Amino acid sequence: MQVKEGRIYIYYIFDLASEIQLEKLEKVLGKKPLESQISYTRLTPKYVRYPQPPYLINITEKTIELDQNTKPKFKITAKIYDFGVVSIRFSLQFSGTLEEMNYYSDLLVDNEIIEKEAIKQLEKIKKEISEALIKPVEKITYEDYIIFYVKEFDKKVKANELIKQYERQIANIIRAEKEDLNENQIKDTLKSSISYFDDDIAFIDWNAAFIYDPRDAVDTLEVLEYANIELLELRTYDEMLDREIDSAYSRIGPEKLSFLSVALDPFSKTLNRLEEVKLDVTQVIEKVENALKLVGDPYLAKVYSAASESFRLKEWKNSVEEKLDIIESFYETVVSRIQTTRSMILEMMIVLLFVFEIIMALLFTH
Repeated sequence: MQVKEGRIYIYYIFDLASEIQLEKLEKVLGKKPLESQISYTRLTPKYVRYPQPPYLINITEKTIELDQNTKPKFKITAKIYDFGVVSIRFSLQFSGTLEEMNYYSDLLVDNEIIEKEAIKQLEKIKKEISEALIKPVEKITYEDYIIFYVKEFDKKVKANELIKQYERQIANIIRAEKEDLNENQIKDTLKSSISYFDDDIAFIDWNAAFIYDPRDAVDTLEVLEYANIELLELRTYDEMLDREIDSAYSRIGPEKLSFLSVALDPFSKTLNRLEEVKLDVTQVIEKVENALKLVGDPYLAKVYSAASESFRLKEWKNSVEEKLDIIESFYETVVSRIQTTRSMILEMMIVLLFVFEIIMALLFTH
């Protein structure tokens, strides 16, 4: 069976800043367009609602040599989100057999050429929108994801028929494996599947997805992209909280809360930093969680649920929340210890002053 009409989408999703002021983009990009003469439009799919819609940037079309025999032309686009994320997408038209799609899968997963091109495009965008960036990150992190989309086969096929006849090929495509997977791996790869009509189905795994939908998959693509954005932000802030907790503990651990150190007050900067980090992380996570609303489509809710499970978003969120609680507890403990120590110092000073007054009184009476 041949894929008559399909596309392959490769996403590189970057954490660029704490915030991007979208209201400045039109002015900034209008004054200084990128070399590729980008255009910008508001993105509002039918069943997906953004309180603050991202900007869609049409960057360029570019032929990229993947190997000696494979030089496809990619359409490169980007989306800029107000919570500091830039998503760069490479899309490629595809027609051919599932085995040929598997060949592309093997080429494209963890492809250094595509990765370098994504970073190159990000640097261009970063330079152009620098005026709109709030608190740019020092170290840029990213998530990558591939979606294999089939709109039409050369013959009509129902979802259950596709699974029965081609589950091995689909699993190989998703996992980017040339050799056939065993039955257990096939089941594990295809376990998160969603279908609405009898002729559509989506298989969602942790690193790739396979979608068959004769109608349109724009909203499904949006949801999967959003789930990857959420994963990126949770993972990024989880790692950042680890660093901040270790740094704070090394500076103001219990053994360092001596009478002298508390009196000299060297900890206010670190405590203020903890409070700032906690506030920033809480605000960004809340912004990300509220960035996308699914309207009137239970199918998309199931797509998000499947992606959330495959990406372990709940575990990542719990980890971030636990570390925020650790910071809160650590902050309160240190502040309480400092206040207690200062109270003791004050009491000692009062006692010493009282003793001094008595001594002075005795000296002057003699």
